[in-house]
Amino acid sequence: MRRSAGWTCGALLLFFAASAMAGEIPSESTGTGRPTTVTADRLEVSRKERRAIYTGNVVATTTDLTVTADRMEFEFDEKMEAVERMVAIGDVQISRSDGTRAVSQQATYDVLQERVVLEGKAVAWRRGNMVSGMRITLFITEDRELVQGDERGRVTAVIYPKEQQEQAR
Repeated sequence: MRRSAGWTCGALLLFFAASAMAGEIPSESTGTGRPTTVTADRLEVSRKERRAIYTGNVVATTTDLTVTADRMEFEFDEKMEAVERMVAIGDVQISRSDGTRAVSQQATYDVLQERVVLEGKAVAWRRGNMVSGMRITLFITEDRELVQGDERGRVTAVIYPKEQQEQAR
């Protein structure tokens, strides 16, 4: 299935919050009054490599977004002021206060290419609807999603009629 009813976009964007979350890492406020908090068992920052790596029970939260993973890596620009790429690895779980959520084994947000990729048994839910595949890719500027299976698994989408969506929430 090449395109999946537009609701995949919301499910994927909840993880990356377009770049709001990335712009606020690590746990500092951007002046908008909405800080991001990241907790983990360990944090390693290498200015030389322009990278921050959170490991062990990582939880990143904003006002209405929570992302958990075994590991999160942030790659910064040369001045270490802006995130260029963010990767969550291992048992990735994403949830938003509106009930939108997604899970995968890895999630990557490439800020420069404006692309989000969920890989490894990726599943996204929104308003009771569900889409799953081995890989879900969101091309942000193109307003386009691509859901892919693999040789062992096919793409699945469950889409409820609008009147049933309220009951499925």
